[in-house]
Amino acid sequence: MKYDLERLNNIPIMDVLESLGALRDRNKKIIHCFNIGAHKNNDNNASLGIYENTNTCHCFACGVGGNPVNVVKTMFNGNFKEACEYLHSQFNIPFLNGIQATYKKILEKPQPKAKDYVFFDPNKEYVEVEKLASFVQNYSKLTKAQKLKLIYTTIYRFSLSTEQKAKNLYYLKRGIKDLSLVEKIGFLNFNNIKELENLLKKYFPMEDLIEFKIFNKEKQTWRYAFNVAFVPNFDLYSNMIVSFSLRAIDSTYNGAKEVNISCSNIVFAMPFGLENKLLKECEKVVITEGHIDCLSAKNYYSQDSKTLFISFAGTFSFREEILTIFKGKKVVLCFDKDEAGLNGEKSLSEKLNLLKITNYSLTWDIAFGKDLNDLLLANKMSSIKISA
Repeated sequence: MKYDLERLNNIPIMDVLESLGALRDRNKKIIHCFNIGAHKNNDNNASLGIYENTNTCHCFACGVGGNPVNVVKTMFNGNFKEACEYLHSQFNIPFLNGIQATYKKILEKPQPKAKDYVFFDPNKEYVEVEKLASFVQNYSKLTKAQKLKLIYTTIYRFSLSTEQKAKNLYYLKRGIKDLSLVEKIGFLNFNNIKELENLLKKYFPMEDLIEFKIFNKEKQTWRYAFNVAFVPNFDLYSNMIVSFSLRAIDSTYNGAKEVNISCSNIVFAMPFGLENKLLKECEKVVITEGHIDCLSAKNYYSQDSKTLFISFAGTFSFREEILTIFKGKKVVLCFDKDEAGLNGEKSLSEKLNLLKITNYSLTWDIAFGKDLNDLLLANKMSSIKISA
């Protein structure tokens, strides 16, 4: 049996991928890899790079890629014969001898792992962990999630013990006049980080410091910049830290202005500002794009227990699995009014709608600024309104 390899490899790669179970997103511009079982933590949203000029693809999560025949071989444990026969039959392409292909074997497409949604239980006990020493002493007996929280919380509490003047000055310049709003944000300068490195090396295994994205693998030192504000994201049922952001406050720094650190395969990252008691009492949740916008809203609006202001660490940093904690709340979305912010807000609204969570968007005249902090600095916060 001779296979028509030229025609098989000219089948549009997008069509081949969809036949294997790859899914396009709603805007049809991104396709997610079908090879879910080979992705770390069963990531069913890994995107495939599509190269139309060569009719090939590549998944950076699992490495599958190439032309149509090579891609299909992945589904048949590298069997060239079965891959060709599948394509001949699936796309109605005769063999070179003119015989029409009839592929009999049923292709078992991988199924995405069911999403593990997080639901908020207001009756579940909330734990205030005052001292970490006992947990450090029993570190080897902890689960991986507990180890991560312990290390992140150790760094956080250290960042609160440092001199905070530079941090406070930074937020004052951003228009956050009520410094009580930044009391739970820490700070790390160059000398602090050297001290912190020694502390972490003393109490925690290097392999965990690397896995939890704290230390550089090659140099075995702090991975990030210094002169940074430590922006914490708390556990839903304790005062431990599950993820955090580092905000560069030095205007001369040329790198990324904010870096988000989390291991969502171990513990889901939570939004900034979301705390157990506040979530329990509130009726409305205002979600902003970044923590400075969240602080800007808190600085302007009078605080009460009925409204909770939180932020995700960027336009697409939210995980669908945690949106279910907002069940029963009214959600107000307030992302930046640039292209990324508008697209992110639209995507978030669509996911909330699918979960049947009522949500609205806030808008304003973009001439006043693209985000809430711009409005705060321009004294234009009163121009915000709910979009129709």
